[in-house]
Amino acid sequence: MAKKNKYADLYTLRSDGRYQGWYRDRDGKRHSVYDRDPEHLHRKLAEKEAEARAPKPAVTFKAVADSWERQHREEIEDRTWKNYKPHLEQILAEYGDLPFDRVEAADVAADLARAKARGLSASVVNARRSIWRMIYDHAVIIGAAKYNPVASVKLPKGLHRGKRTAPTEDQMQTILKSLDAPFGLFPFLLLCTGLRKSEALALSWSDVDLKTDVIHITKSLDYTNGGKPGYKSPKTQAGTRDVPIIGILHEALEAARRGTNTTLLFPAPPSNRGGKGGGIMPDRAYDGAWARYCETVGLTDPDTGKPILTAHNLRHGTATLFFELGVDELTAQKILGHSRIEITREIYTDLRANQQAKSVSRFDRGMLIKIHPEKARRKKKTAE
Repeated sequence: MAKKNKYADLYTLRSDGRYQGWYRDRDGKRHSVYDRDPEHLHRKLAEKEAEARAPKPAVTFKAVADSWERQHREEIEDRTWKNYKPHLEQILAEYGDLPFDRVEAADVAADLARAKARGLSASVVNARRSIWRMIYDHAVIIGAAKYNPVASVKLPKGLHRGKRTAPTEDQMQTILKSLDAPFGLFPFLLLCTGLRKSEALALSWSDVDLKTDVIHITKSLDYTNGGKPGYKSPKTQAGTRDVPIIGILHEALEAARRGTNTTLLFPAPPSNRGGKGGGIMPDRAYDGAWARYCETVGLTDPDTGKPILTAHNLRHGTATLFFELGVDELTAQKILGHSRIEITREIYTDLRANQQAKSVSRFDRGMLIKIHPEKARRKKKTAE
């Protein structure tokens, strides 16, 4: 007669010939384990229970950051990601191996202070804070953090703020009055809408609705594939939008539409090698068209002969005009396609500061004229 296994009475013998036992994991959830040998089953359960009693391994900051990157990388523009990447690498080099729950608001503040000490501008340090904020937002969603400590961290005081690169008033007047110049519709459109270069170059006439006076922005051009352009969809919901067509732009677009039989608003020009053109404009063709336009209308550097403005300068110009002409922040955000209102508010805040400084300067001069008119005249003559 076979000797009975001493573990057999500890577990339930099932009809299929297997023994069944159970254990609870670290969260208290019950799990069943099976084996035909009750002694083997006993060892399995002992191992599972030991694992459940062992301290839970700490989740590192890098693990959470990597999880955020995997889930949200596609939502971030390639150009923006190129700016984010070196900051993320520096943050991970400093904090990546630490348990996530040990990285606190004080660490974020210290990191931003070090960024300031390296001479980084306010906009760059703010981008670095955005990376911290997005990682912690993700941590809250996946349960790695209960709250976002970055919300309480302010930018260090005394950061250098670079000047906004909006065109001057004279330069904007030149653009608005040079519609008939070769490629003149392109900068005219940008200044009237605030579109990004890649959005404007992707426009087809089917995207332009002159009956309702809106431009449907549903795509942009992507030049990352070796310079060969292709279409891509907006990476954020804010990127897909309807941009209003103001009166002067309506007239310009109506005239341009009557004078063309192309599908695209800004098709590639014929090439020197005999290409007929008409398709998506390659990067080099755009550079040539922009350089010729700037040279024609007098927007080139007299020393280098290069353009003194870029398409992105004109986008800043539109934001400046919005502010000066009383367009509110939320409307400006929607038209410009900013993913966050903070981006629009930062631009408006800088413009308000500039306007305040000009107003105080005018007040200062006005008071000087009232008290010391002769001194004011000498000061003005010296300044000239």
